[in-house]
Amino acid sequence: MEDKLKEIGSLIRQARKEKNLSQSDLADLIQISISHMSDIENGKKKIGIDIFMKITEALDVSADWLLRTNTSNVKSIQNHEALDVLTDCTTQETEVILKLMKEIKSALRSVEDKKS
Repeated sequence: MEDKLKEIGSLIRQARKEKNLSQSDLADLIQISISHMSDIENGKKKIGIDIFMKITEALDVSADWLLRTNTSNVKSIQNHEALDVLTDCTTQETEVILKLMKEIKSALRSVEDKKS
């Protein structure tokens, strides 16, 4: 459970930073103390449903995104979602989507390489 809390906390931190919010800003938005916010991001405290909902709303992220951490079946679920998107596409639409996916993947990996 502790690892799961750390993964969720890490995703909350990631989303917070993408919104250019400090821990203090987010704590104010969801009406908790800064130390409580820090404990959540560091996986030291369990999150009540009320605070969890406030976090998703403040960061404009889905609960699904926060909860789907690196469990063993996430990749399978994501692959099925990608296939669902392509199911009713024409051949041309599929080719365009696949090309875009490859370009996005390449761009993401390029950014990751620069961070390393």
